[in-house]
This record gives sequence, C-alpha cells and structure tokens, in this order.
Amino acid sequence: MLRLLIVDDDVIVRKWLRLVFQPWGEEFEVADAVPNGREALRVCRARPVDVVITDMIMPDMDGMAFIQALREFDLRAQVVILSNYADFSLAQKGMSFGAAEYLLKGEVTEEELLAVTRRVGEKLTARAAGSPPPFLGLDCRQQSLLLSGAPGPAPAFDAALAAEGGRVWCIVFSQDLPASAQLASAASGAEWTFQLAQLLRAAQLPGSVCVVSDRIAAALVLLKGAPGEADAFFARQAALLPGLSPELSFSVGIGGPAGSAAGLAQSFCRACEAIHRRFFSGPRSVCFYGAPSGPRTNFREESRMVQKLVQGGELNRLKALIGRLGEQRGQYTLEDIDQLRRLFNTAAEALIRHTLACCPAAAEPPLADRNPLAEISGMLFLDDMMAWLYRLTDLCQDLLQRAAGEGSMRRVFAYIEQNYMNPLTLSMISEVAGFSPNYFCNIFKEYTGKSVNAYLTELRIQRAKRLLTATGKSVNLIAEEVGYESPSYFIKVFKDVTGVTPNHFRHANR
Repeated sequence: MLRLLIVDDDVIVRKWLRLVFQPWGEEFEVADAVPNGREALRVCRARPVDVVITDMIMPDMDGMAFIQALREFDLRAQVVILSNYADFSLAQKGMSFGAAEYLLKGEVTEEELLAVTRRVGEKLTARAAGSPPPFLGLDCRQQSLLLSGAPGPAPAFDAALAAEGGRVWCIVFSQDLPASAQLASAASGAEWTFQLAQLLRAAQLPGSVCVVSDRIAAALVLLKGAPGEADAFFARQAALLPGLSPELSFSVGIGGPAGSAAGLAQSFCRACEAIHRRFFSGPRSVCFYGAPSGPRTNFREESRMVQKLVQGGELNRLKALIGRLGEQRGQYTLEDIDQLRRLFNTAAEALIRHTLACCPAAAEPPLADRNPLAEISGMLFLDDMMAWLYRLTDLCQDLLQRAAGEGSMRRVFAYIEQNYMNPLTLSMISEVAGFSPNYFCNIFKEYTGKSVNAYLTELRIQRAKRLLTATGKSVNLIAEEVGYESPSYFIKVFKDVTGVTPNHFRHANR
C-alpha cells in the first residue's frame, strides 16, 4: 500500500483528491492533506510518505521550496506536481528538483491521476527491490559508520572479511557538477545511488553503494583471488564506470584495497583525496590515490608576471601565460589546486581593476558586479577556469580597445600632428597613449588599419607634397621640415610611397 500526502492550499482540491483515492483503499492510504509546504514537511518528518501530490503556488512555503527542502532529508518519497499553470519552465524546474510527474489540474482526469500515482509507486517498489543487499553482513548505515572510522561495526566486518578471504576496495563517486548546477542534476539522492549500484553490476564489480552526501557516494567492492590478478581486474573494470552511463557525468576516486576495517577507513579517505585530481584531468575521470607528486609549485613569479602583463595592457601575452599553465598540469600536485585558484583570482581582479580605471564605461554591469573569487570557487576543473579567464580577458580587452579608440587615440593623433617633424620613437608615442609599446602597436593597428611607422610616414609624405607644390623650398629643406635628417633617405621613401621622386612630383603638379 502506498502512503500518500496531499499538499494544496485549496480545500476543495484537497477534498477532491481524497475522494479520488478513497475507493482504492487496498492500494492507497491518504496519510494527510495539508495547505502548504511547511505543514507538508512537518508530516514527512513525523512519518514515512511514499508519494506526495503537491500544488506549486501556495502561501507560506510554495511547492518548489517544499520539494527542495524535502530532498534534503527524504531521498525516497516520489513527488507528483499538480498545478494550474501550463508553464514549461516551471515544469522543467520542478522535475530538476526531483519531481516524478507534472500534471495540470484542469486537464488531468481521475483515471490519469490514478495511473500516474501507480506508475511512480511502481518505480519506488522497483528501486527498493534493486537496493543492494547488506555488504558482509552490514547495512548501509553500518557501512557509513565503518568508512567514518567508527569502532562499532569494525569487529563484525573484520570477521566477515576474514571468512570470505578477500580484500575490499573503496570507490568514491562524485558528480561532475559545479555548486551552481547541483540542483539541476539529472539524478540525486536515492536515484543517484540506485543508478550507481546498477553501474557496479554492469562493470562486474560485486559491491554495495553505502554512503550519500550531497552529490557524493561511496561503494565497497569485495574481490577474491590472488592480489595481483584481483587488483588488475578491479583497476580495469573501475576505469569503465564513467563511460557506462552517458546521461550521468561523474568522476571516480579509488583509495586502494583494504584487508581490515581500519584499512578501509583509510582507503576511503584516500579515495576522497584522489578524486580531487579530476581538477587537472577533467570530468569523467578515474583518479587513483598515490599518483606521483612532487614539491608544491611556487606561483610567485607567475603572479608577478600576471600583474605586469595586465598593467602593460599585454593581454594576448596574458592568455599565452594561461595556456602555458594548462600545459604544465602534469607537474602539479593536489596542493597546487588552491594556489592556481588564487593565481586565477589575482589575474581576474587585476584585469577588472585595470579595465575599470582605463575605461569608465566598464563600470556598468556585467564587469563592475563580477566576483571572481566566488565564480572560481564554484569551478571543479582547470579547463573551466582557463576558459572563464579567457572570456574575461577578451571582455576587458574589448573594453580597453574601445576606450583607447575614444580617448587615447585622440591624444596620440594630436601628439603626432604636433611633432611629426621631430624624431619620434614608438616608446615616445605609446607613452602618450599610456600603454606598453607592444600593446599600443596592436591597439593602433586595430584602430587605423596601419602600423605606427606607416601612419607617420604617410603623414610626413602628405606634408612634403604640400610643401613641394605650394613653396619653392629645396628638397633638402623640405626633408628636414617633415622629419627626415637624410635627404637621400627622404627621396627614397617619397618614391616608394608615390612612385616618383620629389622633383618629378613638383614639376608634374605645378
């Protein structure tokens, strides 16, 4: 018999639902009918409920908040949403929070409601039937205590393991989801562990999924036979686990075999540590404890270089530095993960500060409201952090280039106009713009389509043409007035640009 809980603020709907299930007393028992999510939580905490039929829009605590709160402590109850709103986004969000069905009050018939409730009840029964049996005589709660190092179940476990004559491996599963996306995961709670138990069977690993914490589960696997052969078989089969379920993305941490309760608790800790290596290898990783590790990397030089490149506006070189950090991932240890997060945060904050200082328009969202540390903290993988910093760099680069075009370039053009007849160097011109020479070259070319030298040459030749046609000054004097110390070099440049010598140009244009 399925125990039902009805949650709806409309008393008429609550009475109607009671009447729907009343003739089917052998199948269904309505445990209670309450007006909001807060009352429903009180009922669920007081006694077990199999199926919850809930409205979405309710006072005090609405259906979405209720489903989310329910999932925090009850991984078993199935939820059927019965709503007035044919809103796809609302339905999608409800399903992502763990609802099994979404029905519309104005359209669903009594027969359909009964059929749906039976269907989710069958899912609940099938899941219970598929639950893993006790592992070496220990139920899931005792297995959890064993992994935590609690002494209670240890004697029974050691005795049972000695009788079996094998060794136990600990596997830790962790869904490859950032914190911001965990509520939208395809599987959670009992569904998650149920699917993992199926994957263990598919991989021919006789085990029991025994620990659930948020998006993390642990499994125990018993293997007999010669240690070398058993270990090789386990490693080969465990490597298949992430690929056996295309709809789930998770990584695996493996802590090594154990021959006692104390060794198993240590293996669990090692597996939890090993799974952090997915930061470097990416999602769907199989991470073994004990991979080679060296001294912690000192990122002090990289941090100094990041600041220098940002201040100099050399953002392409900054992206190249990010790329090199990714290429060196094979050299990093687990201790380097936090160091890399801090380095990326340093780069992001420097980028934002520099851009806000150089470009007043950047003070508008989204840049001014960015919190790099919060964003980086939610990322599980180095590749995600790199892609994120690339995007931020591109955003800042675009804002800086626009700022350069609007303000700095006007100063540069005015400076060149006033000083083209004097010896000018790239360093002198870039200093007027407030950028490093390399970065200024890129900005100038994007803005004008020409290099600094080409622009300066074109300006000087234009002035020379005017002097040749409007005055009788000698070629040598004109060369000096437009910024060329060598008359012969001026003649060469003039001919390269115009195709004729200065004298020929003068005679042709008089």
